Formats: sequence, C-alpha cells, structure tokens
Amino acid sequence: MNIKSRGVNGKKLNERVGFAIGTGRCGTHFIAKVIDLEPNIACVHERNPLNETFHRYCKWYGLPIDHEGFLQTKAFEIEQDLKNHSFSFESSAYLSLSIQELYTRFDAKFIFLVRSPEKVVNSYLRKGWYKQPIFRVDPSLPPSYQNGLEFRHFLGRIIPSSTKFQLWCRMSRVGKLAWYWNMLNAKVLEQFQTLPATHWRLEKLEELSYWRYQEVAQFLGFQTQVPQEKYEILAQRRPGAQTNVPTIESWTESEIAEFETEVAPMAKKLGYEYRISCLLS
Repeated sequence: MNIKSRGVNGKKLNERVGFAIGTGRCGTHFIAKVIDLEPNIACVHERNPLNETFHRYCKWYGLPIDHEGFLQTKAFEIEQDLKNHSFSFESSAYLSLSIQELYTRFDAKFIFLVRSPEKVVNSYLRKGWYKQPIFRVDPSLPPSYQNGLEFRHFLGRIIPSSTKFQLWCRMSRVGKLAWYWNMLNAKVLEQFQTLPATHWRLEKLEELSYWRYQEVAQFLGFQTQVPQEKYEILAQRRPGAQTNVPTIESWTESEIAEFETEVAPMAKKLGYEYRISCLLS
C-alpha cells in the first residue's frame, strides 16, 4: 500500500503539513511563535522531544530501525491538529535528520532556518552543550548513555564517530560546536537533494523580515494574517533569547583557529563571514 501523505487512518494530508528545522538556536522558537498567531494554523515548538530525539539518534549513528512508530506518532499528532485547523506546522531542530521520512509520509514542506555560526556557537556555549567529557571506548559504535544528561539531551547532542571522534575530543567547546554547526547544516542540505525544490526553502534568521515571512507563508500554502506590528515585536524580543551569552571577543587563539577550520565549508556555502578578524573589524 502506498502510504505517502497519509495519516493514521489513511487520510490524505497533502500540502497540509510543514516543519521548520535547523541547528537549533537559529530561530525555530521564533518562527513557531509567529505562526502560532495565525488563526487557521496549528503550530507547536518541539512537540514530542523523546520521539524526535530518538529518531535523530538512530539516523545520525546509522542504527537500522523501523520508522513506523516514529511516523505513526507524528501522524496522530498531525491529525489532531487538522481536526480544527487547515494546516499543521511543527518547528523543531530535533527533526533535522528526519526530513526524508517526513516528506515521504506527509508530503511535508520544510523551512530550513540558518544563523551565523558564531552566534549559534556562543548560544550553545551558554546552554552548556558539550560541557562534559564523553565516555566511549570504541568510536565506531554509537555511544551509550552519558551520566548527568537529560535523556533527550543525550539523544539530541550528536557527536562524531571513527577517527574524527578522537580529534573532536581534543577540541575546545568552541571547536566542538563549530563542528556541529557545519555538520548539521551539511546533513540537512544533503537530505534536500532527494526532495523537489517545491518542498524546501532556506531562510537566514538575520534576513527574516516581515516581507520574507509573508513569502514563507505563501510557500507553505497560506496567506499570513499576522500584522506587521506584532511580527516586529516578536522579532525584537525573540523567544528563547538568553542573557550573559559569550562573545567572540572572549575566544582564545586556539578556539578561533578551531572555529574557522570547522565552519569554513558550510559558512562559505551559506554566505556567512566566519573569519573572526573580519567579524571583529
């Protein structure tokens, strides 16, 4: 049976499902808050972290699993949304490695949010990512649970394997997060190669103006009813914004070198300045 674009009971869901994905700290919470103001759209941010991070963990480490439990959970959630709304939208960085499965099942469209690498790295430094050492004897195998982490954080905070793991372990946290920013963005674009161009759209957080948001809404299939004034208020005080976030001025020379080496491939591809001397000038 062809189960593409079908929910739990075989209902067609074509062009009624969308997701925002990215590295995290890139605007997924912000876009969810904006779209939640749309009267006919059901919108949620990180709806089911354990379901999503477990699938992310399996996808990243190449564990052979049956995807149906993950998809049936999503289908039930989406069908609940569509009982009283015309469109279901979820914004979750946790889903950034689940693109192919979500597209195949739900004919979903994707907003790929990106943000300048130094901003993402500093924000994750503040959140405590990669603060603890990783205990792992065989880097060719997926890591087991690491004590002290919430389970969803263990599942979601991916790390490299094989020879890259040993190099990564010797990096500073800045270098480790720079690796993450580059690799996660690269993996998203890699997945998009199998999707039609009609089903994904890249948006830089720095350029996500009200005018751009109107285009995002049209891409997803609806006309925005959010007034510009409300949009601008959210944009000026973005949800999830943190205080006491580190800055690049505090980085050491070795941290700068690691950062520039790790982010260079995707920073060039996405059009971000990554040379710290230029960012400081």
